Amino acid sequence: MKVRRLMLPLGVILPIALQVNAQGSELHHFENKGEKLESVTIKRSQYGMAHIEANDLFGLAYGNAYAQAQDHSCILADGYLRVQAQRAQYLGAHSQSGDNRHVLSDFGYRILDIRGRTERAYSSLSSNTKQLAEGFAAGYNAFLSAVDAGDEVLGQECKGADWVKPIEAVDVVAGILNLGVQSSSVRMLPAYVKAHPLEADEWRPKLALQKKLTAWHIDNYESLDLQSPLQTQGSNGWALGKNKTENGKGIVLANPHFPFNGNFRFWANHAKIKDELNVMGASIIGFPGPVNIGFNQNLAWTHTYSSASHAVVYRLSLKPGDRLSYQLDGQWHSIKQRDVEVKVKTDAGMQTLSKTIFYTDIGVIMEDERRFPWDDQFVYVIKDANLDSFDSVDHWLAMNQASNMAEFKETFSTFDGMMFNNTLVADNKGDTFYVDDSNVPLLSEQAIRFLKTDPKSAHIFASTGIALLPGNNSEFIFQDEIEFADAPQLQRSDYVQNSNDSYWLTNALHPIAENSPLYGEFATVQSLRTRHSINMLSARSGLDNKFSVAEVERALLDNSTFAERFKRDLVTLCTTFSAQDLVRISRKESVVEEVCHAVTQWDGQFNRHSKAAHLINEFMFLLDFERDFNVKFDAEYPVTTPRGLAVNAELLKRLITAADIVKQSGYPLNAKWGEVQYLQKADHRISWPGATHNVGGFNIYAPGNNMDMTTFAKAVKPAVLNPLTGKETWSGLNKDGVEVHFGSSWMMVVGFDNDGPQARGLLSFSQSTSASSSHFADQSHFYSEQQKLVDLPYTPEALAKQLKSEIKLKIKKD
Repeated sequence: MKVRRLMLPLGVILPIALQVNAQGSELHHFENKGEKLESVTIKRSQYGMAHIEANDLFGLAYGNAYAQAQDHSCILADGYLRVQAQRAQYLGAHSQSGDNRHVLSDFGYRILDIRGRTERAYSSLSSNTKQLAEGFAAGYNAFLSAVDAGDEVLGQECKGADWVKPIEAVDVVAGILNLGVQSSSVRMLPAYVKAHPLEADEWRPKLALQKKLTAWHIDNYESLDLQSPLQTQGSNGWALGKNKTENGKGIVLANPHFPFNGNFRFWANHAKIKDELNVMGASIIGFPGPVNIGFNQNLAWTHTYSSASHAVVYRLSLKPGDRLSYQLDGQWHSIKQRDVEVKVKTDAGMQTLSKTIFYTDIGVIMEDERRFPWDDQFVYVIKDANLDSFDSVDHWLAMNQASNMAEFKETFSTFDGMMFNNTLVADNKGDTFYVDDSNVPLLSEQAIRFLKTDPKSAHIFASTGIALLPGNNSEFIFQDEIEFADAPQLQRSDYVQNSNDSYWLTNALHPIAENSPLYGEFATVQSLRTRHSINMLSARSGLDNKFSVAEVERALLDNSTFAERFKRDLVTLCTTFSAQDLVRISRKESVVEEVCHAVTQWDGQFNRHSKAAHLINEFMFLLDFERDFNVKFDAEYPVTTPRGLAVNAELLKRLITAADIVKQSGYPLNAKWGEVQYLQKADHRISWPGATHNVGGFNIYAPGNNMDMTTFAKAVKPAVLNPLTGKETWSGLNKDGVEVHFGSSWMMVVGFDNDGPQARGLLSFSQSTSASSSHFADQSHFYSEQQKLVDLPYTPEALAKQLKSEIKLKIKKD
């Protein structure tokens, strides 16, 4: 049983809604009618960073919510509507004509029961979590009251919408729980909705009409596509220790690669409670108070997305002739069922849809015809380690409060709140630490052996990351998560790093020993980004091989790539074949000459002025890392292998294909990267520097938008087709170029000197999603034009110099 950290002091507080001018520094107060009022201060510094000062946790979360809503009211409101499974009730069945997106989403969330799980668990949550959740709900509701009073405005996407409504503390916690299962349980939502023991269309929801159940018309159900790579959370993280820094104190590089919109968007803030808490950084929208990635007086930390699996799919054996009975440990058990309902707004008024769902004590049943069919032999359920994990708020709060490395590490023994994160931390004494303490199922040795040796399970695990195990033996069914003491971890005085490969090469010279396969691949080919990260830890540290804060910042914003090492091979490829050979191989002589000339013009980087970077990007997507290199992967030399492109006709064809793809887009082969890659901010197209993952960049971006789950998510324009496959190219290139929706988000470098933290940071997509805000695109323009970070005002003196506005909110206390 884990012990909860001592809670911060809190009075008995009731919120009242009030508002002052958010644009000016003049303070306005509601009339005090004899009640005792407590104030919460929200200061805004350069680029709109919110600095919240309060007396307790409730007040901190109150101010945090109010400030978040000023910047992201519609994202917050839409996220709560989602976990409440009420989209169809307010928005109707369809996002686009006939797609039933809202119906399917609502049924998925009714089945997963995120809010219901939270409601049932709420009374058992810690006092700290409840104070923060209740304060956040009150602050959000106060903002909505201020909107009604005309003192604040909603974002354009939800202005005047009836689905923007007050929330409860349970909604706040449910929203956080939902984030933790996005890449596991939520990924399977379509399969939950589809599950039914009978064939054909019996799974479809029924419309109750004149006491007769009529099937709701759904034509567009799609099978799960688990082969395609998800646009998941990414990141780079460094923690440098005393042997790797110029002054012997720690430095942290934070570079989370996250979506530019939606509930996974970062928001910069500074949280301060008297002498109890003083922490600055950024948090995911909806997180109530503490920062997720940031620093305090003595420590700085960051997170990267763990390669670990956090759920297991179990295959249950069915009783012959009975699809509603499964076997476990030699006994037959009945599959349970219950009905769930979803309200749907229609032209004929509100309608109610009903559907029977099926579940077991192990997990909810899912069905997919191609991958997980429900037939006479088997049925499949998923068991998610994060689905009932409510430690996140407590865990991050404890990390925020930690005053030294020992206290920071202790939080992982006390809480299990890291959901899907690796953690990297450095302190002012020059120590560093890495751990993957994300919630990973604790499998028995028997289960691990099966996962490695069973052909079907091994193939599915390798190709999709999904662990598939038999569910007829309780030895295979996990009952707990791996404890902190047994998680992959490393403490060093030189460095720890991660770029989304597994724990293995956290320190390239001191690899971590093999752990559970659920933590990710061991002793296998590393991504070019990981290899580039490790190389930069030597190449960017100057003649003394030690980093300053300025050198780390330059490394963070470095748009060089690992693929630069392949340029010489490509030039050799072009000169190896005579002009006649080129014609014979490609049948496109003019294209060959042009593409070879473009390759020579590429400077190896992905800056705005870099020519032919888009051509190299397309080529790298076509490489086969098992066949196209002369020196194959060697686990003894993981940073330098594979290497040496095989100069042959097949490689030339790949280069020509890349040129064909670029030609389809209408861009010249030697176009500048800044002409191709861009960020769209309202009517402004901003030229965007930065590389991509597949070329081995560090500061990377991507066009994928499938992590923006809002109902107003921007549609991504179709990419040009790969002539070899007939499918859209993964780069996202089209006639408009490549529009970024994902990548480097909250960029932060923190070092320490004798006066405390020396921090610089930037939010690439800017602080606010409101187009009317002065902070809608200011940091984006700064990044595009300056390619550097800005000072973060942590001390009162620094904040005074950057102060742009200040408001006070009043909370009525009994």
